[in-house]
Amino acid sequence: LAEACQKPTEVVKYFGNDDECHAGYHFPLMPQMFKAIGKQSREPIQHTLSQEVTPKISEASQWFTFLRCHDELSLELVYVSEEDRKYIHDTFCHQAAWDFRLGEGISARLAELMEKKPEKIALAYSMMLTLPGTPVVYYGDEFGKLNDKNYYEQTKKETGKDDTRYLVRGRVDWQELDNQLDNKSSLAYQVFSHISKQIKTRTRFKLFGRGDLQWADAYTDGEINTGILAYKRNYKNENMLIINNLTGVKQTISLSEIANYPNLDLLDNQVVTKNGKLILKPFAHLWINLNS
Repeated sequence: LAEACQKPTEVVKYFGNDDECHAGYHFPLMPQMFKAIGKQSREPIQHTLSQEVTPKISEASQWFTFLRCHDELSLELVYVSEEDRKYIHDTFCHQAAWDFRLGEGISARLAELMEKKPEKIALAYSMMLTLPGTPVVYYGDEFGKLNDKNYYEQTKKETGKDDTRYLVRGRVDWQELDNQLDNKSSLAYQVFSHISKQIKTRTRFKLFGRGDLQWADAYTDGEINTGILAYKRNYKNENMLIINNLTGVKQTISLSEIANYPNLDLLDNQVVTKNGKLILKPFAHLWINLNS
């Protein structure tokens, strides 16, 4: 595995001729998923995964994708522009205490970045788990672990260093977590329900890790709706349509990729239609098996 903090065009050099590293982190995709949600636009992700930015790799190689790492929502200029850095920082750094190195990152857990909204967290995971690559889950994000202020203060006192990244580290109180997972109204229960169902579904299909990616256009009133990130994943006899509503409002769309919608998608989400058009709740995501 190459932890090469570089643009994809540079990372692929570490693969050699399939005889060196077998996988590399896709660093630019992570901030662009946040930008897509912030701007409610599919463009940042489509551009990042275009061959202009992300070259094709052999079947022997793989990208590792992630929403956060153990330190912070990293915004290093090697893979974001100054403009992107400022936008993402202004949009997702909800508290001044989260600032890392004067705008180089945001020291916050995923649940904090997504304003503790289970549907936004699930949307982010829907993208990471269905776009090409091998997804990496940072411990605690699967149940909405929050920033740990006590661990931060304790570590600052012990080390004599004020490093805001300690906000996102810390221990898990397993007994308290068990109590939260027994409470259906808790953030932990709601997030874990979404993510565990997504991961279990993902393991049933090889197309997520190996399949092709084809973008699909969603239309509203005859115009392309750029607030919808939709794509098909295909591998051998497996075919799936993924639909992500990047916006915080209800959307009514039509797609040419599907004629008859099922009542439920693979995640047991209700598929709501009216007059042949698909109605999506704010931040909704659907995983539809085109073979069923």
